Amino acid sequence: MTNRSKTMALALAFSLVSTVLSFSVSSLFPQGERWLTDWQLAHMAPGPVDPSLVLVTVMESMSPALCGEGRWNLSVLESTLLALHEAGAAVIVPSIDASSPIASECGGLAGLVRLAEVTKRVGSVVYPDSVPPALADAATVLGTLTLIPDADGVFRGVPSATLSTDSSAHPPIGLLIASLSSETTTAHPKIKDPQFRFIGRWDSSPFPRHAFADVWNIIQSKDRDQLMKLFRGKTVILFSLVSKEPTLSTPWESAVPGEFLHALLSNAVLTNGWVFTTPLWVAFLVTVSVSLFFTSFLLWGIPLARFGMMSLAGIFLAGLALLWGLHSGWVWPILSTGLALGMAMGGTQAWRVSRSRSIIQGWIIQGKQQLQQLEAELAERQQHVRELETHLHVAQDHAHQAATVIEGLETLQGGASRQLEIAQSEIEETRRQIDRLEGELEDLRQQVPAMRSARHPMPETHENQVLLQECESLHILTRAPSVLRVFQDLKKASGTRSPILLLGETGTGKEVFARAAHALSPRHQGPFVSVNMAAIRSELFEGELFGHVKGAFTGAVGREGYIETANGGTLFLDEVGELPSDLQAKLLRFLEDGSFHRVGESRLTQVDVRIIAATNCNLQQDVEAGRYREDLYYRLRSIVLTLPPLRERGEEDCLLLAQSFLQYFSRQQGRMDLAFTQGALEAMTAYRWPGNIRELRQTVAQAVALANGSLITEADLHLSSPVMPYVKGEGHGLVELGRLEDDMVLECLRRHGFDMQATAKALGWDRSTVTQRLKGLGFQALVDCHGNIEAAAQALAGDETLTRMVERRLREYSKNLLPSSKHYSSVEVAIADCRKRFRNLPERHFPAVEQLVRQRFIMPEQISMPQN
Repeated sequence: MTNRSKTMALALAFSLVSTVLSFSVSSLFPQGERWLTDWQLAHMAPGPVDPSLVLVTVMESMSPALCGEGRWNLSVLESTLLALHEAGAAVIVPSIDASSPIASECGGLAGLVRLAEVTKRVGSVVYPDSVPPALADAATVLGTLTLIPDADGVFRGVPSATLSTDSSAHPPIGLLIASLSSETTTAHPKIKDPQFRFIGRWDSSPFPRHAFADVWNIIQSKDRDQLMKLFRGKTVILFSLVSKEPTLSTPWESAVPGEFLHALLSNAVLTNGWVFTTPLWVAFLVTVSVSLFFTSFLLWGIPLARFGMMSLAGIFLAGLALLWGLHSGWVWPILSTGLALGMAMGGTQAWRVSRSRSIIQGWIIQGKQQLQQLEAELAERQQHVRELETHLHVAQDHAHQAATVIEGLETLQGGASRQLEIAQSEIEETRRQIDRLEGELEDLRQQVPAMRSARHPMPETHENQVLLQECESLHILTRAPSVLRVFQDLKKASGTRSPILLLGETGTGKEVFARAAHALSPRHQGPFVSVNMAAIRSELFEGELFGHVKGAFTGAVGREGYIETANGGTLFLDEVGELPSDLQAKLLRFLEDGSFHRVGESRLTQVDVRIIAATNCNLQQDVEAGRYREDLYYRLRSIVLTLPPLRERGEEDCLLLAQSFLQYFSRQQGRMDLAFTQGALEAMTAYRWPGNIRELRQTVAQAVALANGSLITEADLHLSSPVMPYVKGEGHGLVELGRLEDDMVLECLRRHGFDMQATAKALGWDRSTVTQRLKGLGFQALVDCHGNIEAAAQALAGDETLTRMVERRLREYSKNLLPSSKHYSSVEVAIADCRKRFRNLPERHFPAVEQLVRQRFIMPEQISMPQN
């Protein structure tokens, strides 16, 4: 059995013994518990009061209601009963003493007979059981006025036997009043010997109380309305205080009339206003539990301060419980509980004191033993100290000897330090010479042309030599294995009739490969027709692609479309990913059977055309997003070839293409002496070329046109953004590439004064692509400037003279973001519509579009609206 279990068992024993003793003492000497119970009854919150009870009292001996020696005047009582009955009183309870012969001045026997007749006529009259037989027979019911107090002379309630309907004696009048006043059957309390709930004192009666003299005056004046106002539906108790003195007392009052106590009894029955005494077993269990709680903590030896805080908390909770009991009508055996707690805690503390003495004696013995042990250890340590002192003297001698050695070492160290300083100064001088030589080398790299001997090595195999010659014959300049593999696949696909889909970024040479496929195909004798799908307006699509007959529309003279022009050859559909959804179905029908209708003609035209399509979009994602028809996508992707971007083709391809462009543009400009410096070549190989071959071509063209001498330096290239490392396959590299492309486009726009056509020509793009890039930059600038159009325009323009023009464009883009002609039910619907309308916008700019749309829905004033 563990110590904790033993402690709990001991605490339980203390709690049980103290509780049994305290309850036994309270039962043997009940005066103390009864006094505390009376205190609780006296301070209990008043209970409910039934409004139907009314008291009419005779307080003066000269009252017309009395005669003789303070007895009731039967004629006056007779008139009073009739008046109260006519006023609508529900129950009338005259408390009269008619047990003795009635004097003639009080009405005599004749008055008694008349009163009995009136009683029968009135009905609902309750008399005391001491009235003469004539009145007893006429009464509705008889009850007793006698109330038996407790042994100490205090009346606290009624015995349970009195409330029983099986009792042969007359029940108390108060109980009869309740049974006659209530419309339903009155339930008696289930507790033994119930006690009244305090509702008020006699001197300040909780019930309406009227002097009989005032009531008699109203009866004499025949003011029936006033009587009805006072007594209609009420239970009226008539009694006199002249001939008798109150002899009963309550816990809260020393002298109380018996009729008032009967009214209290009736009110308790009608309102269930009883005091509930806590059952003995509940009080016993609660007392044992509380005692067990405190004795357990005492036995566990918690700190005194903590136990004091717990005791204060317990007293506070006990006070709250007592207040709740006084409010709700519960009486608790305070003396028994408090005595049990005191005995339990006192006994526990006494046991602890007696036990602590033996423990302290044990500690003293143990302390003496430890002291002896410490003395022995001290003697051993003193001996050890003496030995250490001896060793210390020996070490001091050794230290003196070592000091001489250290002085010699310090002399050597001084010489070594001087040699080290000389070596460091020589190193610094060498570094300065290296930096100077590197600067001179860099200047030479920028001024000296690149070595002509750095030619590209020829492939080792004959097969590769043939493949490279074929590529060069088709204007495909490369040494990259990835491009050669694509070319090999292109040769195989050229001999088939299946459509070819060329994928790749902008400027990777998709049209060059398309022309190569045509040249390698059996159709090379036929025409090659290139169509930019993004450049054809929707309303002109059918006329441009399928042609039209004369008179098809106003001014139509008849012409062949691109498809019919390419009959027997190859039709190259460039930017096929930019085709609007309503035009995709028209193109799909032609691809399915090779037939079409000219505009204005009902006859089908059949052609034999090989289809090659190209796009820089991710058609798979567009299909999943619902922006591109799935059936058209699968019709085009019979053979898919993906062209690698220039940055993945290696330095050799970059330099090969640059030299080729240099020769081409040098011939055009008549400047055949031009050459790249080594620094220019290194800058081109380090640059990421977001615009791929097209950007390289335009960069070389610009350098040839603007070069001052015969050498093209790195400065002549005017590369638009710094060189940044790129890690293939990693997300941050793609993000950096997009940012560099945005910087390049923005710089080109600024250089051409935000002229869309001039910028598109410089970049080798179409006007719509440049417009989409500017829209994306504008949306991102609006987000960065928190919706302020003026600030966003200044950030994009870079020049105050261009700010106003850029601001007008941004206001137009902001206005068209959510057109006023459309009404959106939710943010998600608006974002989906924006994705559909701005499908050519780069994906990296869509987070800015979504943020602007959400701001418009949440707080429209955050984004500056266009001004008229």
